[in-house]
Amino acid sequence: MIDALDHRLAACATAQTRTFWERYLRGAVPFRGVPMAGVRRAVHSWWNDDGPADLAVPAQKALALALFEGRYCEDKLAGTLVLQEILLGHLNDEDIDAFGRLFERACIADWNTSDWFCVKVLGPLVARDVPRRHRVDLITAWKCAPTVWQRRSANVAFVNLARRGDANFPGFTALMLDTCAATVCHEERFAQTGVGWLLRELAEADCEAVTAFTRAHLARMSREAVRYVTERMPHDQRRALLDAHTRARGRSMRREVAMHVTPTDASPSGPSIE
Repeated sequence: MIDALDHRLAACATAQTRTFWERYLRGAVPFRGVPMAGVRRAVHSWWNDDGPADLAVPAQKALALALFEGRYCEDKLAGTLVLQEILLGHLNDEDIDAFGRLFERACIADWNTSDWFCVKVLGPLVARDVPRRHRVDLITAWKCAPTVWQRRSANVAFVNLARRGDANFPGFTALMLDTCAATVCHEERFAQTGVGWLLRELAEADCEAVTAFTRAHLARMSREAVRYVTERMPHDQRRALLDAHTRARGRSMRREVAMHVTPTDASPSGPSIE
């Protein structure tokens, strides 16, 4: 069945589309050269005509997950579309463990695949049954995962819910801030931008809490992350946080330098930095 989808996708691919997307993503994941609309058409035709629709639901889920093992972006996107557009109503808490294994096995290992999966599958899965706190807890637990992509997903999965804040359920805002407090400790660009993206949306519900969190963590946040957080804030508030970030990062760098100065370096001629 996967071979049948492979043939359908290959028939839709063009060199022009492949070149565009590989340049856009800077080689993060290889492309066949099929636009989103083409992937969607191929997936639904394949599902209805080549046998997947006749399988039992557990086998359908296994087939969708197997698509993420494909080499190309479109293969992984096909798996995402199957989970979102065909199987979403059958997904439950038990499937979240299987989703976590996709990250552990590097089947999801780039920002494009990760973000599509978060926005198309994880977010809708949570939103379908809000206020089921347990399901949210299963995903926010990924904040301590070993890979940057799974940690990022602990934030990005909630971007479309964040602007509702505690209207999702009491304590939602505090839970998101707690998750950000763990993921912001990692310096990787995509860990940082995942935090920034979530906080930007959360500020729509509770700007005061987001501002306080940002001020408390400025020394750990990248400039890009702070720009995301403050993107929709009033100009004066945005400027104040960006200026505070400059000062906080400066103090942090001076502390790092001081940690590398040995007692014998503290001489009139100046320290020697390792």
